[in-house]
Amino acid sequence: MTEERGAWSVDQALENLRAQDIPLNRRVFSEGYSRKAYWLRFEFPAERFTSGEQWLKLRPNFIDEIRIFYRPKGSVDEWQEKRAGDLHAGQAGDIDYRFATFIIPPDDRGYEVLLRIASSSAMILQLELWSPAEFTQESVRSTAGWGFYFGLASLSTALALTMACIFRTRLLWSITAMSAPYLLVACIQGYLAWMIPDFGRLLQHYLTSGMTLLSYAMLLWMTAEALELNIRLPGMYRAIVWVVRFIVLLLLGIPLGIYGEVFKLNAVVYILTSGLCILSTVYLGWRDRPPLSFWLLCGSPLLCIVFSICGLFSALGWIPFQQEIYLIWQYGVLVNMVLTTVIAVVKGRESYLREVEAEKLARELQVEREARFHQRQFMGLVAHEFRTPLAIITGSLENLQLIGAAEHRLQVRYERIGRATNRLVQLTDNCLADARLDAGALFISREPTDLFELISSAALLVRLSDLHEWALTVEGQKAGEREQHEALASVDPALMRIALSNVLDNAVKYTRKGVIQVDLCRGEHGWSISVSDSGQGVDPLLVDRIFERYRQANGTPHGPGGVGLGLYVSRQIAREHGGDLTLSENSPTGCRFTFFLPFCSENF
Repeated sequence: MTEERGAWSVDQALENLRAQDIPLNRRVFSEGYSRKAYWLRFEFPAERFTSGEQWLKLRPNFIDEIRIFYRPKGSVDEWQEKRAGDLHAGQAGDIDYRFATFIIPPDDRGYEVLLRIASSSAMILQLELWSPAEFTQESVRSTAGWGFYFGLASLSTALALTMACIFRTRLLWSITAMSAPYLLVACIQGYLAWMIPDFGRLLQHYLTSGMTLLSYAMLLWMTAEALELNIRLPGMYRAIVWVVRFIVLLLLGIPLGIYGEVFKLNAVVYILTSGLCILSTVYLGWRDRPPLSFWLLCGSPLLCIVFSICGLFSALGWIPFQQEIYLIWQYGVLVNMVLTTVIAVVKGRESYLREVEAEKLARELQVEREARFHQRQFMGLVAHEFRTPLAIITGSLENLQLIGAAEHRLQVRYERIGRATNRLVQLTDNCLADARLDAGALFISREPTDLFELISSAALLVRLSDLHEWALTVEGQKAGEREQHEALASVDPALMRIALSNVLDNAVKYTRKGVIQVDLCRGEHGWSISVSDSGQGVDPLLVDRIFERYRQANGTPHGPGGVGLGLYVSRQIAREHGGDLTLSENSPTGCRFTFFLPFCSENF
């Protein structure tokens, strides 16, 4: 074996080969990616031709040029020449077959053979000498096997493409892109040139180079999607995507005639990126403890990466060529594609069902929003319409109380009617305030307001029952004469009266009988008004929810009654004033709700 340093003739090559006297004891010649032309010298033994002619098969198909010179051993006859290769313009072989196959006539002396090969792709050549009968049997068996392979490949590609169109996930699109190795295998096995005799060989030559690079790129992309790196490790995912784009960009080197250099660069980038994929898998397994489906989904692509690296080393000539490596890789790609498609479809179906459920919830939420909008409109309308007849009832009741003042029984009934009327007024006020709060149309008209008058007015609105009374303290001391205290706050008196009356009304409802204690205190940043009752307290499970709309403090349908708007409206009114309403104490012997209100501004 030697390399050509010029345009050697056959005799010059023979002289150099005999001088080196390097025996060739390999069935497969592999020297990696090299621009050098190589000469090989070997012999066909005479016993192979005792039964007749022999057929010489050369593979793979991506060698640019192959020239075979042969003559009987010990003869000085002219060399017989056969030519093959992807770039050979003439007939590729004596037999119409997908590999270049030549007929070597029988000769009881055997043959001396010289072979010259040159290629811009990997320098790999495998020679096989067959009898016609053995060749036919092997060809039928091989073609049937590859037919089965490409049938499964077509089905897996169709399945992946169909599922990708249905579920539209990047994982399924990446699996569909992994059909590139199938076209590569078809080119290496010579099917493209066999089915398209005119220009198929040249097309096959360039597709072999292009699909080789794309296969590495698509395998990295599918691995990144299978590992869900876009979610788990976004930075790593972006890096791999850029590597995939870079490898695709290397395709431009093929028409420029620098494919060997491009492939070596691809090899370095691919090996480094594959190592990162493997390290990422180990890290995610340690960090996230993912389920079995994760390992099934990413295990198959990683196994393909391992065998692809072995094939890469073999193509570069770094390790001896092993046909089994390529066979495992070819079927590994098929198994990987089917397995990942099935798992991806399962995951895609789950995602699709979640999306359907989300759309259903969105529609139901929209219906609920529309229903709540119409409910608020209705409640606002009803509350507004109630105000006029309630005002008439209240005015008439006051007149009746004056007329029947001497009759105690009538006075008691009038007071009950007054309390019931006042509850309806309070309910309508809450409904109106809630509708305006929800619509963002609550107008705050601030003015300096005397908190003593505000608290007294709110207490009158509640109209305490015969079993209750209320008491006001200032800083814990019983309130004295009016002029001894000055408590001004910058609030809307009408709205704050509603807020205070709601809390006082709650205290009355949840206290069987006794005193409702109201305490007014001056703080560092404003006033605090605390309303204490002697009820049974709020269930600890409901403490975080009592200020929600339509949520009652007792949480049961058999409590004192109400629609659950009081505390919600009161807190929202307080917050609209820049203050707040909180549950400051909660025990089995009673609750304390506290308003925080700002001081009166100097601008008033």
